[in-house]
Amino acid sequence: MFSLIPNFLSKGRSKSSAGAAAKQVDFEAYQEALGKVAAIERSNATIEFAMDGTILWANDLFLQLLGYSLEEVRGKQHRIFVESEYAGSAEYRQFWASLNSGQFHTERFKRLGKGGKEVFIQATYNPVFGADGKPKKVVKYALDVTGQVRVEVEASRLANMVENLPTNLMFADRQNIIRYINPASKQALEEIRHLLPVSPDAVVGSSVDIFHKTPDKQRRILSDPNNLPVKTQFQLGNEVVDIEVHAIRDRDANFIGSMATWQVVTEHAAIRRQVGKLGDVGHSVARNVGDMASAMQEISANVNRTASLAKTAENQFKTADQSIQDLGSCSAEIGEVVTLIRELAEQTNLLALNATIEAARAGDAGRSFAVVASEVKTLATETRNATENISERVGRISANIAAVVQSTTEIAKGVSEVSQNSTTVAAAIEEQSTIIGGMKGTSDDLVNLSQELQKL
Repeated sequence: MFSLIPNFLSKGRSKSSAGAAAKQVDFEAYQEALGKVAAIERSNATIEFAMDGTILWANDLFLQLLGYSLEEVRGKQHRIFVESEYAGSAEYRQFWASLNSGQFHTERFKRLGKGGKEVFIQATYNPVFGADGKPKKVVKYALDVTGQVRVEVEASRLANMVENLPTNLMFADRQNIIRYINPASKQALEEIRHLLPVSPDAVVGSSVDIFHKTPDKQRRILSDPNNLPVKTQFQLGNEVVDIEVHAIRDRDANFIGSMATWQVVTEHAAIRRQVGKLGDVGHSVARNVGDMASAMQEISANVNRTASLAKTAENQFKTADQSIQDLGSCSAEIGEVVTLIRELAEQTNLLALNATIEAARAGDAGRSFAVVASEVKTLATETRNATENISERVGRISANIAAVVQSTTEIAKGVSEVSQNSTTVAAAIEEQSTIIGGMKGTSDDLVNLSQELQKL
């Protein structure tokens, strides 16, 4: 605690002539020195080392900062607070050699607490001289700046990210004076420097008004953070510039300016116009394909109905053909019956002739029998005539049936072919409908793609 006491207090006064007044002055200076030391140690983490780095004492602030108790560090070497690689380095040895030569060190140090916890301190290593003028110990006063270092590291990381972003960034303060542009933004400005009223090197420090012919509207927007963010495009010469502006606030949420991300989108804007036209074509195509799909669906339905009717007709013709075949068989059977009747009529006629002959031989006795035989002969003749008439008609019927059978067979073949063709056509139309459906999906995708591209 007495490291800051002036040397003259540690040296005795040899002359008694100083008197009581001098002793009173020395005591007051001593008390003042003690007060200064106490004040420093109350607000600073403090630790004392022997000249070889052995830890002699540390106050509570230092022990709390590093996470140790005094018993855990007293008698240990300073190197417990540094990384092993640094502790074994020539740089570390030179550090302590300079302290032993009486030099002090003030800077920011990285130190390790208990368990390897990283701590950053702003510290001063002060050699304390003895009565002989040689360093006797080292007192270190330190402030914890770990939080500040972390903020600085984060800020540095963010600044490095911003510097290396491929996006064009520009920051203007509340007076719309440009205060920062990143390298990407400067490079982009170089590419359009022929359109700028100032050189890219002079943009920082200029007003954002240089980019606008009538800046009043932009000033009104940028003056009120409630208007932000805002995204728009403006014409700069023959180029189209796309810009998006956000409000920037400090830690206390105070509006301090605006940040703009921007890019030249002249070609992109032209592409968007072409994409818009493509979208219109897609809508034209979509409607036509939709109409075509509807027509194909109707045709497909009609062909399917035709195929179904053809199939039904084919089945019915097959049934009719069988019936006609059966009718032909029946007419043939009728012909056989007629032939049999004709034969019977001829035999009956022959018998009637024989009966007439026998009746003539019998004379009057056979006259009645002759009348019957004449009637039978007449009946047989009529039967023969009827059978011949029937036979002729059955023949014509058989011929007609044969013609009908032939025609029916040909029709059945035609209907079968129609049925097969209808089925084939229906399948082809179904395939075309699928293709047209795909075309409709493609046209819809084209429309959607054009809409998405226009959003970019």
